[in-house]
Amino acid sequence: MELGDINEKIAEILSAIADFLEMKGENVYRIMAFRKAARTIAGLPKRIESKEDVISLPGIGKVIGDMVEEILKSGTASLYEELIHEIPEGVREFQQIQGIGPKTAFSIYKATGASSLEELYELVTTDRLREFDELKNKTLEKVYSGIEKALEKKRMLRLDQGFAVYLAVRDMFKPNPYVKDLVLVGGLRRGKEVNSDVDILLLTEDKDKITSLLDTKIDSYRVDIKITTPETFFYDMFLYTGSNSHTTRILELLENRKRFNSEEEIYSSLGLQYIPPEIREGIGEIELARGHRLPSLISLNDLKGDLHIHSLWSDGTANVLDMALSCIKHGYRYMAITDHSGSLKVAGGLSPEEIMEQHRELEMIKDKLDGFTILKGIEVDILPDGSLDTPDDILKELDIVIASIHTNFRMEEKEMTERIVRAISNPYVNILAHPTGRIILERDPYKVDMEKILKIAGERGVIMEINSSPERLDLNEVLIREGKRFGVKFAINTDAHSPLHLDNSIYGVITARRGWLEPKDVINTYNLDELKEILRRRG
Repeated sequence: MELGDINEKIAEILSAIADFLEMKGENVYRIMAFRKAARTIAGLPKRIESKEDVISLPGIGKVIGDMVEEILKSGTASLYEELIHEIPEGVREFQQIQGIGPKTAFSIYKATGASSLEELYELVTTDRLREFDELKNKTLEKVYSGIEKALEKKRMLRLDQGFAVYLAVRDMFKPNPYVKDLVLVGGLRRGKEVNSDVDILLLTEDKDKITSLLDTKIDSYRVDIKITTPETFFYDMFLYTGSNSHTTRILELLENRKRFNSEEEIYSSLGLQYIPPEIREGIGEIELARGHRLPSLISLNDLKGDLHIHSLWSDGTANVLDMALSCIKHGYRYMAITDHSGSLKVAGGLSPEEIMEQHRELEMIKDKLDGFTILKGIEVDILPDGSLDTPDDILKELDIVIASIHTNFRMEEKEMTERIVRAISNPYVNILAHPTGRIILERDPYKVDMEKILKIAGERGVIMEINSSPERLDLNEVLIREGKRFGVKFAINTDAHSPLHLDNSIYGVITARRGWLEPKDVINTYNLDELKEILRRRG
């Protein structure tokens, strides 16, 4: 949290400036410069202390460097303040409505004067929005059909955001002598990707003292604190963790018993195998636990490497050596460097010549890595017709090829399915990255027949990625379970663009656990020789 606070604040201000400039129709290259700087700063592995910490980074020149210095000194930037005086910050919220971009958001504000989603919603519910002749029918349709979902999204917290709230609350109560323990329960403890609030269980021996404190300190809209005592601590931890269907069935069996020394004892007292929080969803886990047939779920320590990593060669913020050293600190034995391919110009995609040049660099640094292995890879773009943007004669020279979609998201289901099927039918493609293309609470998955994709992947040995970025978590747990049914294997990757992003592997592991995966289901739990054998089967 400490590291991220100032870096994230700077990145958010720069990102907001880019949005406002785009709303006003300003120079596209200036807008792109702010967006790139925001991404770069958000991914930095160390706290920014001065403009010198960013001025030498790719794409950050004196103008943005001076702005960073201004934010460090005053907490804001004069350009940002000028822009929000002209365009209220809440107008950016309009972009949460499906199909509304910065320019349309600005046109809605100019036409209506609404400066937040709530104000816009009021115009919709009273049907006054249709009175504004300046708004096109297409825009009206998008607002009417998407505003309720946008408001719902605004109220939700992603997994990482929920954890951040929990940590902040824990730190707030840490000095209090009446608080004996503070643990996460509810959907967040189960690893649900989005939650409406943060459920926390507070252990105390003096309920009265804590109750008065809660009334003054906690925003009950985002945080729901339940108070417990030592006698019922483990019972309450169980009670407030599982889904309703799971918890109700176990409670029926417990018959009002509430005193236990652990959650494990709760299950064992019923003759059940211990059921981990992530799978307490009432979808068959109790029946399997009765026969002690639950899977041995994957853990973070099982990972031996990361197979989707970017560097300064494309749109990463660190060089290959620094990314490798960071992987070594995580206890990994290997990684794959998979920078973007040529057609993704906005991400600095590599030409075939640059790919070969990168390989020469990998050869030069391998002696500095004490036995750690860097696999030579690429993230190739899947073009609209399903072909890849990199020739086969280049792909066949690589250790690993990841294919993904970055453009043309709005194709019809049949076309999108055929596009992906053609891509994963290429014998050199090992992994399909972020397979549904969703951005949690921002962009819906594209229309695609995932059952068909998973079936073909299982038949042809194509690995499905579980992208650990908390904005993606793609595949989700439902599709993971479906993929496992078809014999698919998976890779838990961070898609890291900075050393800091490697920490996101925990979110991928949580998602994999919710999908009932064991270490054997995930290829980057294998040792290097086994991994290479799996990858060779596709080549």
